Amino acid sequence: MRLIIIVIVISSVIGCQSKQTNQKIMDDSTNIQETITKLFINTDKREWSGVEAQFNSEVTLDYSSMSGNPATQLSPQEITGGWKTILPGFTFTHHQIGNFITKVNGNTAKSFCYGTATHYFENENGNVWTVVGTYNFDLLKVNGKWKISGMKFNFKYQDGNTKLIQEITQNNTSSEDLATRNKNTVKSFFKALTSENAESVAELFAENGKQINPYHSDLFPKGATGKEEIRNYWRPVFPNFDGMTFPIQEIYAMENPNIVYVKYTGNIQLKNNSGVYSNDYYSTFKFNDQGKITEYIEIFNPIVAAKAFGLIDKIQ
Repeated sequence: MRLIIIVIVISSVIGCQSKQTNQKIMDDSTNIQETITKLFINTDKREWSGVEAQFNSEVTLDYSSMSGNPATQLSPQEITGGWKTILPGFTFTHHQIGNFITKVNGNTAKSFCYGTATHYFENENGNVWTVVGTYNFDLLKVNGKWKISGMKFNFKYQDGNTKLIQEITQNNTSSEDLATRNKNTVKSFFKALTSENAESVAELFAENGKQINPYHSDLFPKGATGKEEIRNYWRPVFPNFDGMTFPIQEIYAMENPNIVYVKYTGNIQLKNNSGVYSNDYYSTFKFNDQGKITEYIEIFNPIVAAKAFGLIDKIQ
């Protein structure tokens, strides 16, 4: 009899714990869905502080399926800075999300949902532009609250006046907004280099974009013109090294926001553990109205480069 009672008690405890666990998962899923919903509601309301509050301190933002630009890590302020360059130009935007599937694993979670974004602006060529796709979110629980640490949009199709965004951007983007957009593209450029993705590097350039190395000193190519040449410039570079990083020291837009200056360091791991090649760089990026790079000038100390690669005697 006593054994039966013990078994019943244990079963009750296990059942209670199971219910508590299930309830916690349900609560977390509800809170995660609320975080994502608040993100889009505040975006449509242009309440940028409310948008930023839903993000973690660093977010991997990925719209590559639609824009062609590689994923990049940004702060919440950098994300809203980019969105401010476009969304306020529309009379209204309306994001509709649903079909949530959420998986919680302790203090991390992944959430999938459908998304439709409708953009309205009075225009003689058509008032509405609609984008349809899905989202993948990564989330972290920070101080008891779920924060978005990764946001990936998976583009399906668009309809309506697909050129509406170009007209909005050209007519309503301020100098400050252009500067933010272009600085984020520069960061995406160095992210693509760090990821050793020549395709992503090339896609950041305009069709006739140029890379110029004025101090190549015959140690490196003089540069490249056009996406294909730029892609072919970088493809053979990456296999020659065991990784590279480009921490930025300074970055700011000039009086013309389509020109961005950046000071950074290149840290390149040489093959066979033969050391690290480090050099200081000063570069300028020029952009067209569509936010594509038209000119990238790379300035570095060729003496440092020559010493690193044992080619000092070749410098004229």
